[in-house]
Amino acid sequence: MTEWIKDNIQSGLFKRERKDGHVWAVKGRIKGGTVITVTIGKEEYFPISKARKVTKLILSQLAQGINPNQVKKHQQRINQMRKFSLQQALDEYSNIVQWKDSTRDDVYKVMNRRFSDWLRRPLASISKQECLSRFQDIKLAIKRNNRQKNRSSSNPIGEGESQKAFRYLGAIFNSFVHDDIGDEKLLPKGNPCSALKTKKVRKALKPRDRYLNKLQRSQLHNHLASVHSDELEGTFRTTKDDADLIWLLIHTGLRLEEALMLKWDDVDFANETFTAFDTKNNRDHTLPMTENTKIMLTRRIAENNIFVFPSPIHSDRPMTASKTFRRVSDETGFIFTAHDLRRTVATVAAERGYDISSIGAVLNHSRQGVTEGYIQRTLPRLKQILMDIEEELF
Repeated sequence: MTEWIKDNIQSGLFKRERKDGHVWAVKGRIKGGTVITVTIGKEEYFPISKARKVTKLILSQLAQGINPNQVKKHQQRINQMRKFSLQQALDEYSNIVQWKDSTRDDVYKVMNRRFSDWLRRPLASISKQECLSRFQDIKLAIKRNNRQKNRSSSNPIGEGESQKAFRYLGAIFNSFVHDDIGDEKLLPKGNPCSALKTKKVRKALKPRDRYLNKLQRSQLHNHLASVHSDELEGTFRTTKDDADLIWLLIHTGLRLEEALMLKWDDVDFANETFTAFDTKNNRDHTLPMTENTKIMLTRRIAENNIFVFPSPIHSDRPMTASKTFRRVSDETGFIFTAHDLRRTVATVAAERGYDISSIGAVLNHSRQGVTEGYIQRTLPRLKQILMDIEEELF
């Protein structure tokens, strides 16, 4: 039988013998309840003076109806939950959502590939700044990998994995964001992946340097020419409208919306110019026709059409380009956007030695300073730049 030695100064305090040494304990009646025993700790860690102070605190809790043993268990659970790791969260989330085997395999592969050093960390310890940094690190790692394997920057492999990785990670955090541990939230600062949702951040993280290289430009040129070939008519999913729209964009640097909204009233064959209205910077943008641009526009003239690129269904409306780039990308073998073509025009012009002001004149960029405002954007000057760009493109 365990011997209880009562302290002769502090009531309720006892020392009892155990196999591993003497232990301090408190016996007292909880308000409105029964007598309970609360262990303080080993004698070697609690000198008598400290044990007496702790006893007073415990007796005060009992008098208020507080059970220190339950408080201790609750605190242990809180401490345990604070250690709840990303790996545990992943496993628990996997059991909740009941993925298909293929989906589960992909999630675990991506999580282990991109967040292996985070898996043992407490879920609440992962910050928004770390998520921002890791998102960028993943994109840069993929970019380096593509470069090492000589993959084109316009036909990247795996660039969507950064989004996929954080889509998985964000879903895991979301499943625990409302969980409580005691009076606190398991994730007091919310889902750290939410930092990636702001438009400003995504714009900052998104690479803005993609353009078509010489080989891709040559492939695109050959494809657009083939679409107009009588011998190959019906061979391609790319339509002649698609081909002409892409042709105009890469030869002039127009924004997609500017090209789509171009009307025949805006085309002046007599003076060999065309003008884009309602532009991004609210400044009308007149460009001269090169000989090739004039040939393309002349070929497109049709009666009763208001727009240069009319809808195939409604001639009084512009066409949409929602599937244009998908069709052309599928058949050229590389992915690109309208802005990639605009960036290509700027890059080619720079390679021909034109300065920022001259390139900005072609692209209708906003003037950045007073000095630039005095630069004359004459049509002959613009025509020469466009002709040089054409020569360099293909």
